[in-house]
Amino acid sequence: MTNVRFGAVTPYFPPAELVGLAAASYEGQGYDFLLSGDQLNTTSPRSLWSPDLVPAAGMGIDIDAWMDAFQICTLAALPTSRVEIGLTCDALRRTPVNLAQQLFTLDHISKGRAYLCLGAGEQKQFRSYGLQRSKPFTHLEEAVRILIKFRDLEEPFDHDGPLWNLHNAHLRLGPFDRSAPPPVFVAGGPGRSIDIAAKYADGWATYLPPAGPPEWLAAQIAQLRSTAEQADRDPDRLRVMGMISSCIANTGDAVEAAISSPIVKWDSACILPSGATWRQFGFENPLGDDFHYARDYDPADWDRESSLRIVEQVPEAVVRGVKICGTPKEAADQILPFIDAGLTDVLIGNYASLTSTGDWGDAGGEDANLTTVDLLRTALGQKASAS
Repeated sequence: MTNVRFGAVTPYFPPAELVGLAAASYEGQGYDFLLSGDQLNTTSPRSLWSPDLVPAAGMGIDIDAWMDAFQICTLAALPTSRVEIGLTCDALRRTPVNLAQQLFTLDHISKGRAYLCLGAGEQKQFRSYGLQRSKPFTHLEEAVRILIKFRDLEEPFDHDGPLWNLHNAHLRLGPFDRSAPPPVFVAGGPGRSIDIAAKYADGWATYLPPAGPPEWLAAQIAQLRSTAEQADRDPDRLRVMGMISSCIANTGDAVEAAISSPIVKWDSACILPSGATWRQFGFENPLGDDFHYARDYDPADWDRESSLRIVEQVPEAVVRGVKICGTPKEAADQILPFIDAGLTDVLIGNYASLTSTGDWGDAGGEDANLTTVDLLRTALGQKASAS
C-alpha cells in the first residue's frame, strides 16, 4: 500500500503563532494532513505536570491551556496550501448544525482541505463543566447523519430522530467544493463506532496500539467493509486512520527516559479501552479491569499522591505494549504491520516529544517523527516494487 497518508499533530498550547509556523514546516516536510484535538484539559492529572517530574513543565508550558481546535485549524490553514486540515471532537457539546457550520467555514478558509473526526466524547470534558455525557453513541450516530445531510444535500431537508427533529433545515454556506466535500470520520474503538462509520461516514479512526494489535485491526477493518457492503456503500471509498500513540526518540536513552516519565506511565494505565487491556501483557491494571477511560476518567479526581501511586505500579513492559516505543527504525518496524492490516492514514502522536518539548507533533524537536515517516514510506515503496 503506497498511497498511505501520513499526518502530524498541531501544537495545542500558546503561543498561538507556533501553530502556523509548525503547519508550514510540516507541509514543507511532506506531511499529508494535520490534526488538532478538541480538548478542555489534558489526559493526565495536572498534579503530575511539574518541573521535577516532566522537563517540558519547566519551559512555561501549561498542559491544560488548550486552544480551541477549530481556531487552531484556521491558524494551520492560512500559511499552507496542500495539507489536509482537520480535528477530532465529540458529537455532544455542539449541535449538528453548529458542527456543520464550523466544518464548512474551515473548508472555505482552507479552500477545500478540511476534514472532521467525530467521537462519542470523554467524561473529562463534561462532568467538571456541568455538562452531561448522556447517550453518547446515540448523539454520535445522529450527529454524523445530520452533518452528512447538511454537507451533501443542496435542498432543505427534514430529519426525525431520537434526539433531533429538523424541519426545512439548510445551510446555504455548504462545503467549499460540493464535488469534493470535507470527509467525516467516526473516531472510536470496536462495535458501535465501526457500524456508524460503515453506514454513514467517510472513514473510521481509532487509537493504536491501545485499541488492539495489527491482527485485531485487520478484523475490525474486515467488519467495517462488510457492514458498508451490507449498507450498499463502496467499502473501497472508506478511509481508516490509525492515531498512533508512541514514544519515539533518536537514541535509546531518550526512549527510556520517555518510557519512565510519570506522564507516559499514567497514560499507559488510563487511556485504554478498559483496564482489562493490561491482562494481555500478563499484568493487572491498578485502576481495575472495569475502568473505562471515556466513561470514568476525570483528571480533577486525582491529586499528586494518588496519581503517583498508580504510576509506581506501571511496568515498562506495559508501556511498550500500549505504545510504539523505540528509535525511528524500531518504531517504523512496529507501525508497518498496522499499515499492512489496512490503514490508509497514519497519525503519530509522540509522548517522548510531549514530555521534552510540550508538543505531541515534534515540531520543535529532533524530527524523530519525520524520520519514522520517511522510513515507512521507503518500506512501502520497496514492498510495492517487489510485488
